Amino acid sequence: MRRYSQGFTLIELLVVVAIIGILSAVGVVSYSGYKSSAEKKQAEITLNSIYLAEQEYKSNNGEYYFNSSTSNLVNNLFDGVDDLSEQAYLFSTTNANTLTIIATKKSDTSCKISITQNNKKPSSTSSC
Repeated sequence: MRRYSQGFTLIELLVVVAIIGILSAVGVVSYSGYKSSAEKKQAEITLNSIYLAEQEYKSNNGEYYFNSSTSNLVNNLFDGVDDLSEQAYLFSTTNANTLTIIATKKSDTSCKISITQNNKKPSSTSSC
């Protein structure tokens, strides 16, 4: 009686490794898309928070606060409580008379999301 050894052949192992490689490649691409989408949504929510803080600042001081530094925005609008430096975007405001708040992606400066006093819904200037 012939006895066969229990185990996997080289071909079976290569097929399993190939399938795992394909699944992981698809997973990495999906994960990076989800991460980018989540970062953008977080930036939009932060833009809305800054917009509301700017409205409060204007009602107290008669004009909008404008500065190109994220840390100055946090100190003057959020009393230093919030920390926006951990986000994937940098935030700035322009012009004390007509409010424009801009979020610029740190890794791709061509990717910008902005909100204005007239257009309160965040809009992207390029595909990000």
